[in-house]
Amino acid sequence: MPKFAPRKNIVPVLVDIKNRKTDYGRFAKFSSLKLDSISQPPPKNFPNGKIFIAAGAFILLGFALYSLSIFLNLKGTKEVFAKKSSSIFDNFSSAAASLKTFSPGEASARLRENKKQLEDLNNLLGKNHSQIFFGALGNVVPIFKEAGGLLQEVSEFNLNFLKVSEILTELQVNGLRYFQSDGGSLMKNLAAIKDLMSEMQNQIEKIRNTTVKLETVSPAFYELKETIDTQYLKYRSDLELWDGGLNSLIQILNSPADKHLLLIFQNPAEIRPGGGFIGSYADLTVANGQMKNIDVQDIYWPDHPMNLKLKVVPPQPLQTVTEDWGARDANWFFDFPTSARTVLKFLEASKIYEEPGVKFEGVIGLNINILETIIHSVGPINIEEYGIVIDENNFLEELQREVEEGRDKKLGSNPKRILKVLTPIVLQKLQELSADEQEIIFERLKEHLVKKDILIFAREPYLASLLGVLNLDGAVYGLPNNFWGSYLAVVNANIASGKSDVFINQSIDGRVDVDTDGGVFTDLAITREHHGDKEKDWWWRADNKNFIQIFTTPGSSLIALSGNTKRNKISDVDYKALNYEVNLDLSLIENTSIFLDNYSTWMMQEFGKTVFATWLVTPSGKTTTLNLRYQTPASKDISVGAGSVFDFIFERQSGVKSKLHLKIGAPLGYKWQESNGPVFDYENDDPDGRIMFHLTLVK
Repeated sequence: MPKFAPRKNIVPVLVDIKNRKTDYGRFAKFSSLKLDSISQPPPKNFPNGKIFIAAGAFILLGFALYSLSIFLNLKGTKEVFAKKSSSIFDNFSSAAASLKTFSPGEASARLRENKKQLEDLNNLLGKNHSQIFFGALGNVVPIFKEAGGLLQEVSEFNLNFLKVSEILTELQVNGLRYFQSDGGSLMKNLAAIKDLMSEMQNQIEKIRNTTVKLETVSPAFYELKETIDTQYLKYRSDLELWDGGLNSLIQILNSPADKHLLLIFQNPAEIRPGGGFIGSYADLTVANGQMKNIDVQDIYWPDHPMNLKLKVVPPQPLQTVTEDWGARDANWFFDFPTSARTVLKFLEASKIYEEPGVKFEGVIGLNINILETIIHSVGPINIEEYGIVIDENNFLEELQREVEEGRDKKLGSNPKRILKVLTPIVLQKLQELSADEQEIIFERLKEHLVKKDILIFAREPYLASLLGVLNLDGAVYGLPNNFWGSYLAVVNANIASGKSDVFINQSIDGRVDVDTDGGVFTDLAITREHHGDKEKDWWWRADNKNFIQIFTTPGSSLIALSGNTKRNKISDVDYKALNYEVNLDLSLIENTSIFLDNYSTWMMQEFGKTVFATWLVTPSGKTTTLNLRYQTPASKDISVGAGSVFDFIFERQSGVKSKLHLKIGAPLGYKWQESNGPVFDYENDDPDGRIMFHLTLVK
């Protein structure tokens, strides 16, 4: 049976069916109704005045919404708001880029400008009475509260960013002193940076969420949201990386137990693919935030047969000069992280470190020409024990002579001992530098970082990733899947040529022609001039026997090659019969190697690149030139046309200074926007560790 509503819920209403426009529902609360009053206005006094209050609130809200709409769309206000917002986030991007290049002072200047811009915006909004809308109405409509807090959120983000850059500026001046003798201050500063960056991550999320909520309120907020999306939210991942990397660094440095870092001193006078020859190294012990000990040793000591039982097959070009591979030659790879891991494998297998269980947290590769910069800063150094004074002009000559035929070698002791004596003297002099002098030397060391004279590898993954983003790890650049362009690196290896590389002048001249289908033809000339023939010491005058590798875009094929030296001598050692181990990284490369008889050249795949390798011997006092032409086929994924972007990437070998001259020709019928002509011309006598061109085609 149907259920009937209770009688108490029934309200009698008499309805005039002819007047269909009347809303009778609103009279349901009354027990009786006079039909003649239906068409009349409602009574002025309603119970408790609630309807009057509600109506007034909605009128006020409507007025506020209308006023805010006018305010946000006033031409002058809108333009100023948009312009200053864009400028603020441009400054964020510039500040982030400055920190990546270790220029915190530049970052601070940008962020201080931001502080002024944000104050101007706050004044602008206050002048237009926006505080009424963003403040009082925030209690009525949440969106206004969000709008009122947006500038505050951006201001707080900017303030934290500024604090980070100021701490980094302070570490730039005092960081070395802290590391040597005040670990507490170093850790305090690093922890402060980490905390600030963690807070900045949260602030980015707040700012992003607020602008998403506000983007429909006004075009000004929409433009602000777009600016955030395109200009600085991309740095969120960098902040996360910094957070993880800093946390790892703090854990290593601030450990109460000893942690070990390996410093390898690479001599560019005898070049290797990963840097100079590792003649010496140092075991740097850290604990509680600062340096505890530094022990400088000759690399041949851990490599000595009585210490190293590990037997590994050497790279093929080295097999004719050494039967065994060791830490001294382990920086064989152009990719520094691979070289560093290989060096660590040999050292940690030596009983010097294996027996006490020493494991190194990372490797810092230092080309010893950095010593020239340091000596220039601290002044001449008197090494009384050896009766010599070294300065920036003679340090390499004096140290090399002492190592090759000095007192220690004649006595049969460690010929590299002079470095062990020199190191504490240098550290003491560095600590005595004034703040201004510390800042000057830091600026000079930054140049060494850019030129790849300083390379840093970390085992901890987060720290390793951070070093990669900062371009400090010396890793070979990984090309993207959709890469259209050309890659080039010229990598040398001195094989039994004394220290002759210090007297080699190298220049690289290239002509890159891009075809209409996107294919590339490259003509390359590598010239090496040996001007050490007038030197009295044999190690400078030795003929330069160079195993040279040309890294190119993957898929390249050799068309012509001339000027190289035909050397096909190979080792007769049966490594397999002697149960030698095979290095996996080396094996992966050498297993791809194909010898091209017509050119006496090897072609192989190495770190995602096609490599052509051959010998180039340059006698003392002579000049040689290697000429080659190779082709890179067009990719099926590339469509050449106006607006297409062609990338050129050059990577410099650590420890090698080369003049670079490039001409890049556009396809027929096109020109490059960047040069306003069919050829882009680039010349640099001392290029950075990595240079990249992005060239745009126009008709």
